[in-house]
Amino acid sequence: MSKLVTLYTKPGTCNQCTNTKRALNTAGIPYQEIVVNESDKQSIDELKLIAQKKGVPATMPYVLVMDMETKDSHDWFGFRPDKINELKKEAQP
Repeated sequence: MSKLVTLYTKPGTCNQCTNTKRALNTAGIPYQEIVVNESDKQSIDELKLIAQKKGVPATMPYVLVMDMETKDSHDWFGFRPDKINELKKEAQP
C-alpha cells in the first residue's frame, strides 16, 4: 500500500478510537498512532481548526491518509467503517 495512515487518538477509553484501530487491524491496514493528551493544547487546537474548516465536529479519532506517490491526502473524524472499507479496497491488487 502506498498510503501512510496516521491515527490521532485520545488516551484511555475512547470507543470510537478503539473501534477504528480494530477495524484497521482487521482490514490489514498499517497505521501510525499518535496519542493526543489533554495537555497537548497545540495539537488539540490544530485538530479543532481542521474540523471547523471541514464543518464537522472534532470527534476523535482523527484519521489522515497520505498517498505517498501523489502526495494527495484525505482525512476524517470519528469511527468511519465506510472509509476504512474504501482504504481496504484500494489496497487490494
